[in-house]
Amino acid sequence: MATSDVTPRPWYREPWPWIILGILSIGWVSGLSILTIGLNNPPEIVSGDYQQLGRALVDTHERTQRARDLGLSGGLRLEGGIVVLDLSADDLASLPDTLLVQFLHPASSEGDTTATVRRQSDGNYRGELAADPHPRANVRVLDLEQSWWLAGRLSADAPDTVGLTPQRL
Repeated sequence: MATSDVTPRPWYREPWPWIILGILSIGWVSGLSILTIGLNNPPEIVSGDYQQLGRALVDTHERTQRARDLGLSGGLRLEGGIVVLDLSADDLASLPDTLLVQFLHPASSEGDTTATVRRQSDGNYRGELAADPHPRANVRVLDLEQSWWLAGRLSADAPDTVGLTPQRL
């Protein structure tokens, strides 16, 4: 009987351990990538008239209904860095002299900008913008007590004008 002079190769020269380690390392790299992305991009704050009831978010739309009760609607124009707001209501005299206009970036709260507008002698409201809004920003007009609001959206068709109506967000 002949004896074999074949010596086994060391484990690191075999392909199977490296294939298994490669598959495991792909799992580690993807897991660490997802963890890094998640930690660097926290979720945005939900904006709107929402009330948490149990585990669900329920749109109470109280501010929208208040705006409808007041008969509010209007239009907004951007003239350079100036916001011009023209409102109509059942009782214009009951509207406050100062309003808040928010331009909400469609994807990131870091791109939001606001303007405080004051009533002028012609009945329109005017105020300066802190920064140019995103071309597709959502627009919200509200009183300082935030008891009602009107909403609209900038669009590419008419980038400097917005129709404002009471609508749920």
